[in-house]
Amino acid sequence: MVAIREISRKIFSVVIAATVFAGILGALASCGNSPADTDKLSAAEAAAAQLKTLLHDGPGETSHKYFKKTSQTLVAAATGKYNSKFYDLGKLLVEDGFSNTIIDLGREMNGTWYEWSEHRAPPSEPDAYIRAWRQIVTAMRSVPGQHFKFLWTVFMDSAAVADSWPGSKYVDYIGTDIFDWYGGPHKTYPHTASGALDHENKWQQILTSAPGGLNWTAAFSRVTGKPVIIPEWGLDFHTFGGQDDPQFITNMMAWMKAHDAIGLYWGGTHVAPAPAASGPLLARQGMAGQANTPGETNAMGNLMGGRLRYAGVYLPDGKWPSASSAQPVLAPWLHAGYRLVLSVPLVPNPPAIKSYSGPPEPGHKSYQLTDYPDAVAALRQGV
Repeated sequence: MVAIREISRKIFSVVIAATVFAGILGALASCGNSPADTDKLSAAEAAAAQLKTLLHDGPGETSHKYFKKTSQTLVAAATGKYNSKFYDLGKLLVEDGFSNTIIDLGREMNGTWYEWSEHRAPPSEPDAYIRAWRQIVTAMRSVPGQHFKFLWTVFMDSAAVADSWPGSKYVDYIGTDIFDWYGGPHKTYPHTASGALDHENKWQQILTSAPGGLNWTAAFSRVTGKPVIIPEWGLDFHTFGGQDDPQFITNMMAWMKAHDAIGLYWGGTHVAPAPAASGPLLARQGMAGQANTPGETNAMGNLMGGRLRYAGVYLPDGKWPSASSAQPVLAPWLHAGYRLVLSVPLVPNPPAIKSYSGPPEPGHKSYQLTDYPDAVAALRQGV
């Protein structure tokens, strides 16, 4: 079986490389073999090589215990069995006025914690996630009146994404989730020799981790030509978090501005709802939360000094998309004035797999951004 996996991995790498520059080669076919043509061919070959490297950063399918218990639902999704469910979701979005929604489909697939994880593909079909993604995107794009965009979101410091990259034809944005947490030994936050929280060490990890770190994300964006969305980012006040770390906010805001990235701060439960937001439109800023509301997103905008453009909302991870599961999530946003970044499960989690937001925060209470004026100031200054 190891030999079969190795063969499939090599074949898939070849297909990826061919896809990256096949269009360029076709465009050059009718031209002479001029120095400019040669330069374009060399650039295409270099891009293909870089993409292959990026896709294989991190543990791959030949690593120890890569494959987990196979998800038969994921296998079936790869054959198109559930396409009608996603077509119906697309129709619902169009009919309800959300035709320009950004679909964050099957997020964090290179981790192990979701039913749609690439690790739950069978060893004989390691590309099951890829094929399921393509089936769903094709189905939703066939809905009359749709203008959906599809976001492919990885998780930092997890497995390689060679078995989950669907190809540029099926992706509009790429993303990664970034939180100021972990990074030290035994799932702790890094500390200095004196015992203080080592925020600079953690920031360097965020930059250099592969896959999913910010340097990796920037390189992936360049080689694929896809813009970046950070659909979840924020401070963390768990015992493994960086606590009150305004420099993290300053660094993130500067990076997103430098790379023309859209960012959605994880503000759900960390702000008190507001009836409206006022001020200038913050065109590349948004807020996300597992149970996000327009009131909370309004409040986040007010804290940042204006009106946010994006709202990150989540369909239930444990259900197939349907009118009964989607409309309660969508209804509050109909006239709220935000463009939705809608997280949609590729396949539903079974009851045994719960959505996870970490252990309880100190005192079993969510931190409130207004309690940290230095963090709020960093957000405002970074806009």
